[in-house]
Parts: sequence; C-alpha cells; structure tokens
Amino acid sequence: MTLIRVEPESIRGYGREAQASFDTMHRSLVELVDEVVAVRYFGPNAVVFKTECGRMSADFANRLHLDMAAMADAVRQSTSNIAASLGGQPIHIQVEQRPIVPPVPQSVDHVDVDTTALESMVPLMARRFTELRQCLTDHLERLRATDWHGNAKLAAIDNVSRFTTSAQARCDEAEQALSTFVTRQVHSVLAADR
Repeated sequence: MTLIRVEPESIRGYGREAQASFDTMHRSLVELVDEVVAVRYFGPNAVVFKTECGRMSADFANRLHLDMAAMADAVRQSTSNIAASLGGQPIHIQVEQRPIVPPVPQSVDHVDVDTTALESMVPLMARRFTELRQCLTDHLERLRATDWHGNAKLAAIDNVSRFTTSAQARCDEAEQALSTFVTRQVHSVLAADR
C-alpha cells in the first residue's frame, strides 16, 4: 500500500521558496557575468579577455538556466498530476527564459591594469559559485521536506536530484574554467611587466 498525502500549504510554501531561490540564482548569474566584464583592466588585450570571460560566464549562466527550467518543469508536472487527482493547484515556478548577455567591454586608447582587481576575480567567482551550489542544494532539501507523500513526490525528487547534480557539476566545471582563464591572464600581465 502506498501512502498518498498532500498538504497544500506545505507545497505552496515550497513553491514560494523555490521561486525566491531561483530568482536569487538568476540575480547571481547576471551579477557574475557583469562583474567579470567590469573588472579594472583596460586596453586591447583587456577587451579580448573581458569578451571571452563574459562569453564563458554567459554560456554557463544560460546552460544553468536550462537546468533550472527543467527542475521547475519536473515539479510542475508532478504537482499537476497530484493536483488533478486529489485537488488543489499545481506549483508553477517561473524561470526567466531571456538569455543572459554579457555587457560589451569598454574600449579605450590606453592600457590600465589593476592586477589586484584581476586576482580578486577568482575568490569573487568562488563566492558566486558557492552561492549557486548552495541555492541548488537548499532547493532540493526544501522539496524533500514538503508534507507530500507518494510516488509523484518520489518522481519529482528523483528528477530534481538529477538536474541538481548536473547543475552542480556545471558550476564546478565553469568555476574551474573561469578561474584558470583569469589566472593565466594575471600571469600574462605580470610577465609582460618584467
């Protein structure tokens, strides 16, 4: 025998928290993209560096958005099914579908490099990625903690777990790639100043 139970307020509360979490992740992704392009580094090489760094960050952000949308859809499908059987409303989590586009780096006639600002990008990015991974973990834990029992919840948790694992792996890969890219640029700038 399978226990099927849905406490509507628990599900609605989860939906509100999930929406807030996804909104926080969206803001963090936009800020990550903007911050890597805004670093104090000017000149022809800086434009190339910022353009590529912005592209890498935006590519990651847009792929993570697909994972977030897939999680939201998995929850919507499961809660729609259970709502149709037992009454109540399905949970709809809105994940903005507009792509994150990096700003165009400022082009100037002089070279101005603050190596400390460049070096500080790595810990800044680490904080952003830690925040994203934590939001993903918290979202999954809130779903698990809902007062909802039955196969629909198990399916939702299974789907969201897979997407969470995938999204966290994307975070790890993107953080490593961006950190390596920034570190190489710092070494290149310092080597040119010898």
